[in-house]
Amino acid sequence: EDLKSMADDIVANVERAAGGIKHVRDFARQSDVVKSKVNINDPIQDVFKVLGHQLKVHEIKVELDLDENVPKIMAEHNRLEQVFINLVTNAIDAMDEKSEQPENGSTEKRLTIKSFAENGRVSVDVSDTGIGMSEEIKNKILEPFFTTKKIGKGTGLGVSISYGIIKDYEGTIEIESEVGKGTTFKLSFPALAP
Repeated sequence: EDLKSMADDIVANVERAAGGIKHVRDFARQSDVVKSKVNINDPIQDVFKVLGHQLKVHEIKVELDLDENVPKIMAEHNRLEQVFINLVTNAIDAMDEKSEQPENGSTEKRLTIKSFAENGRVSVDVSDTGIGMSEEIKNKILEPFFTTKKIGKGTGLGVSISYGIIKDYEGTIEIESEVGKGTTFKLSFPALAP
């Protein structure tokens, strides 16, 4: 059963990588952005099909607080899934990094994702209990090719590509972070009228 689960994860990750490569090509060509009505909870839940096994292996507690009545937004499911996969992957790395440094206090690994509607917008908060970011890093995190990861671990494209996708759907991203405490990425998109 574990082998089947791992094989499914591999297939999903290969598809995600192909999607990422296509997006980088599209990004270079600035192709037309495809939009349809999307319930933002769907791409969030699909992240756990791809990363569920990884979260278990890294002993991360997941708390989902998804508003089931959240309005739809205009976006594209796979590209939003790519955004959330990137944010969750970075959260895993940040929590692992903190757990390797016991001097940073509590090593509880908790990922919280909350979706909700307010003021005519659909918002998602992705929070971790990881290493956190300094103000300097926070100010650079959206730049292409900026990474805090060890050589060979990250390209520095994940967050900047995610930022590009969010902007394509008229969304915004805000980052709240405290060194040693964790980080919250706050995404917000215009809600469609019911």
